Amino acid sequence: MKRVPALILISFCVCLRLTAQVESASEHDARMQWWRDARFGMFIHWGLYSVPAGTWNGDTNYGEWIRNSAKIPLATYNQFIPKFNPSGFNAEEWVKLAKQAGMKYIVITAKHHDGFCMFDTRQTEFGIMATPFHQDPMKELAAACKK
Repeated sequence: MKRVPALILISFCVCLRLTAQVESASEHDARMQWWRDARFGMFIHWGLYSVPAGTWNGDTNYGEWIRNSAKIPLATYNQFIPKFNPSGFNAEEWVKLAKQAGMKYIVITAKHHDGFCMFDTRQTEFGIMATPFHQDPMKELAAACKK
């Protein structure tokens, strides 16, 4: 693993802190109260790691950390990209089901540890737009939630 020089890491952390929005104590309390009142929501882990579905070389003990846990080389992991085609995805249906169940929020992994982006971005080719699906499910899900 390549080590990042401490100065670069410290500079990065300082830049993050300087650009982060500062939240007052009352704003924090209000936000946390909303979450406590909402109580029930949906957390979705979904990404390229869904293709192997937790199975690697006959072992079924893996989850969304499969690339790391199974030590899958990047060149091999990249072979999942053309296989990722969630053509049955329907953002409006997901939101409808969540609402019917009484859920008040949805949290989804837009980019997990493997770096695969589940949204359209110009920053990398390692994302949903490189798959046969070629749609932005995060944008669709946000639109369905707003609707």
